[in-house]
Amino acid sequence: MASISPEYANQLLAELTEGCPVPAAPAALSRYTFQISNHVLIGDTAVRGYKYKGRWRLDDRDIRAAGDRLASLPFDPDDLVDARLSSAEHNQTWRSQIHRWFDHISYQDQGANGCRCEGQQPCSGTRPNRYGLGCGATLEQVKERYGRSPIACTSPLPLLSWSGTTWMVPRAYAALLDRADQIAAECVEQATRCSRCNATGDVWTWRTSSNSGYTTLCPACAASVARPYKDHLRGRLYASLLKNSQPEAFLCRLCPSPRQAMYWDHCHAHGFVRGPVCASCNTYEGGGYRFIHRPGAVRHLLLCDGCRRDRAVPPRHQPDIVLHTFVPDPHGPCAKQSHSAWGATQEDGSIRFRVRCWQRTSALEWEQVVPAAQVRQLVREFVDKALETDADGPGQESA
Repeated sequence: MASISPEYANQLLAELTEGCPVPAAPAALSRYTFQISNHVLIGDTAVRGYKYKGRWRLDDRDIRAAGDRLASLPFDPDDLVDARLSSAEHNQTWRSQIHRWFDHISYQDQGANGCRCEGQQPCSGTRPNRYGLGCGATLEQVKERYGRSPIACTSPLPLLSWSGTTWMVPRAYAALLDRADQIAAECVEQATRCSRCNATGDVWTWRTSSNSGYTTLCPACAASVARPYKDHLRGRLYASLLKNSQPEAFLCRLCPSPRQAMYWDHCHAHGFVRGPVCASCNTYEGGGYRFIHRPGAVRHLLLCDGCRRDRAVPPRHQPDIVLHTFVPDPHGPCAKQSHSAWGATQEDGSIRFRVRCWQRTSALEWEQVVPAAQVRQLVREFVDKALETDADGPGQESA
């Protein structure tokens, strides 16, 4: 088996289908692609993804077989059928995806240019114009925004045409995408099944990332293959851990139900180990935004002895803490509280907030900076309060 990267797989697929009636399109493959299913769809062929040395890979033979099948699709560009891009389609299908693209462009155009419908009042934004889109939108706008967006690793927009009353697509291509939808649904259904007991559950809570890819484990089976963490590495530096320290032998200390861990979460400011976490919780903590609102999150951060000593938390979590007590100033004559505020910690320790509110029909944005000294005071007060209420001890999972 020749193991290739997703980037090379996309390049190889483009070469295999060059000049073919159905345009191939590169898929932005990431771990989220394979969290929903172990496969990526290339036309109506499901190609399995797996991990090798921590990186996602695909089998060269699978890509070549899928590319050859796509290139040999019997195709008559003049044999068209109604694409049936109806707003009544609520399932996750290729039709609903394209319809969402159209709706989004129509909404954006109306917001930027106002209603440009010709004698259609009141305007709903969805009545088809001469281009088959809502309000004043054009197909060129759709292609500019979504022209490179793939469905089953193909480009659908060049194959669509507006008849004046409905959207048309080549019959062979519509049948290909219908088969792709069916296969994708089967792959997703399989991904919802526990690999040990075959019970069916939620992909987003049962799926667990591992060194070889994703596996699905129900809470009961996860608890049978991993054990609760008992803080035996409290006070240890992450850099001192052995390579075979095996965080996957433990359950994630942040998930509300048993889920196998994958990483040793640690404080990047002080280097101390906080505990084993799954891939999802590791990503959530690393992003920072709204992490402290999760049950047990603040207590987890304070398992770092350095943070407890300094009465602080890592900078990426400080904007959310400041927003607990800090209220941004209103904008000009707008007396209402801001619609939202997103902050980023600066090098000097201050936090620059981007504040947003709504006045009349226009969205207003401005910036406001909280000085570093005020940030330190607010964070320290927040941490002190958290430690005071931590009556059960820092190793517990309650909020």
